[in-house]
Amino acid sequence: MGNFIPKNLQREIHLHEQAQVLQPSEEKYYRIWQSAHSPFSHKVMTYMNYKGIPYKRIEANYNAAIKTLPKLVGQVVIPVILTPDQQVLQDSTPIIEWFEQRYTEKSVIPCEPRLQCLMWLLEDFADEYMPRIHMHTRWGNQQNKRAVSHRLSRAYCYAKEDITVQDIATMFASRQPNFDKHLGLSDEVRANLDKQILDLLNILEEHFLHHQFLFGFKPSVADFALCGSLQIHLYNDPSSNETMEVYGPRTCNWLDSIREFGDPRGCAGQTEFGDWIDLDQGLPDTLGRLLEFVAKTYVPFAKACALASKAGEKRFEAQVYGMNANFSTHQYRVWSFEQVQKRFQALSTDDQIFVDKILYETGVQPALMEGGIYHSDLFDGFTPPVVKNGIADARIRHLKNKGQVGSLL
Repeated sequence: MGNFIPKNLQREIHLHEQAQVLQPSEEKYYRIWQSAHSPFSHKVMTYMNYKGIPYKRIEANYNAAIKTLPKLVGQVVIPVILTPDQQVLQDSTPIIEWFEQRYTEKSVIPCEPRLQCLMWLLEDFADEYMPRIHMHTRWGNQQNKRAVSHRLSRAYCYAKEDITVQDIATMFASRQPNFDKHLGLSDEVRANLDKQILDLLNILEEHFLHHQFLFGFKPSVADFALCGSLQIHLYNDPSSNETMEVYGPRTCNWLDSIREFGDPRGCAGQTEFGDWIDLDQGLPDTLGRLLEFVAKTYVPFAKACALASKAGEKRFEAQVYGMNANFSTHQYRVWSFEQVQKRFQALSTDDQIFVDKILYETGVQPALMEGGIYHSDLFDGFTPPVVKNGIADARIRHLKNKGQVGSLL
């Protein structure tokens, strides 16, 4: 009796194992370790749906966290993709860029350099600043905290017979608020963050009155990135869902459109798209307001992080949306901010002058480029998103050399 496994759990285990094996008709499929509750997983999968890239979803459950993911990339992080020719890919933005080189139809990156530069700025805002907002709503609200701790645990326990949802939910609920100190979350700033949410929704509501997507009438990388945060956290979590529905109905429709890409059921998914906005006709007022929001949130946050890293400081203070907060320095954030700066720097002289004017008018400059670019060596010698020998970056290599990989789990 000790080895008895209920039939339904046997089915879960079988389905989880089956998802990892490509069948004879699936030679071109990608396998993606993901979670339905991960904004970065959602970002990549909605992109792949849009492009028509075939994949099989594999739940990043307990077994994946303990065994598979550390073996593939050296840490517990999602999404992780295994290509049909057995290459390992990790990190959502480089993954999308990698796919764009191989699946060129319906590009999500504007070919116009000025628009592309602005898009990458908004994309990094979505990836690097929005987690502060959605960690605030998810774990700083009792209803969200209780519901989501059980939701995450249900996925984590999938196909695992010796752990219970209730036990893991308690662990999640007690662990997640410990990340507050890394993101400058405290009782003093929570009201300010609530205001940021309403202000952001106000901007998006006006923008989506005139444009279907952030940069016109076709989705960009920035759409998939921002959709990940808003869909998986604010829209899906019970308390913040009310905020989304009441104050962001058009934004909810935008989320629905992206979520249905590639869905053949009832021909629900959109298949025809328009054009990018034309900057020569002027920057839309709503896009200017969104850049102003980025200038007051993401830019001071990311710039202060880069300066702290340069000075060798583990923590830093930044004034974000008019309030000072204390954050942890993270090398990935320094590296991603550097990529945004490099994209601006790579513009031709005329394009740089044009974009610079927009950035000064919206408050993004001078902070974005002031003091030059600080280089992060996190990926020196590596080729993101491709991960070789289970080592994704210099940090993982350092920890492996010190025998501290277990501390990542």
